[in-house]
Amino acid sequence: MSSKSQYSSTQPPRKRRKRVKMIARITSYDYNVQYDMRQKSQARNSRGSTEGLYAAPIHEESYNVMEGEILMAKEQAKHYRDGQLHCFSFANCLGAGLPAKLQEALMSTTTETAKAARKLARFMILDNLTYVGVAVTGFDSKSNSYQDMSQGFVATFGGMNTITNTGRDEIRPGDWITVDIPDQLKWDDDPFNRYKKAEGIPLDKLLFATVPYKVSSSYKVADEILKAIGTLGADVQAALRNRNIVPSALQSLQDPTTGNFEADISGYTNAARGAAGFKAVMAIDQQRKRFIIGKALSYARPGEPFDIVLGGQPCF
Repeated sequence: MSSKSQYSSTQPPRKRRKRVKMIARITSYDYNVQYDMRQKSQARNSRGSTEGLYAAPIHEESYNVMEGEILMAKEQAKHYRDGQLHCFSFANCLGAGLPAKLQEALMSTTTETAKAARKLARFMILDNLTYVGVAVTGFDSKSNSYQDMSQGFVATFGGMNTITNTGRDEIRPGDWITVDIPDQLKWDDDPFNRYKKAEGIPLDKLLFATVPYKVSSSYKVADEILKAIGTLGADVQAALRNRNIVPSALQSLQDPTTGNFEADISGYTNAARGAAGFKAVMAIDQQRKRFIIGKALSYARPGEPFDIVLGGQPCF
């Protein structure tokens, strides 16, 4: 007796987006890292506060590191002064150190102002982050004893690996993959980006996004940032006069006397400011390329796993 399929021929069963264990890790380059407990403490303390641009996790397991997740480190990790690399895999609560006037502009009802503020805020957050690698072993953030913290866990930044597409776009074979921060801020419609969660990931955990690298002129990016600063007005420009706040890639563009910026990049094409403009464009180009993690070998929609060869950069 033949049994009729319960699925329609036009609607095949949905494929589970489960976490795929790596079968082989060819020519991998692994090294030991430690968990950034300082970043976890800051995220937990920011619950219910106005600091940060991304929603704070609700569950404790959201702070854990799971294998296959992208690891990032903050510049403040050097405060440990122990010679170890401290990193984390959750993007929650990033942006806590942004100027107050910039955070107000992000919530502006004017579309142009909010768009300019978001562009500058994302640039400033990325300027304070460093790509570390991909987690090979997990780490339980509740294991904060001296022995567990000193032992750390294993990460890799070279060789073939299998990771999950955590971005919005499809990834195709041959694409160079770069790391980015999530799109949705905590006051947007979907602050936890639930649409791209793989199986086993807490719904309140924000992961760093895997994005195909788009070839664009760093000269154009510098021009867009300067125009965004000009759009935001005098209050934001006054806050950026603090050298501890302004991104390192933009410091050469500041007037040495007043700390102001030109209206656009064309203001740095003359003989007096040409060297500063060239230095800033090269610094922005370096910032964009240092987040490239490798080259994709397979196709993946958002939330699906794909194979990638970690390491290397495009020759353009």
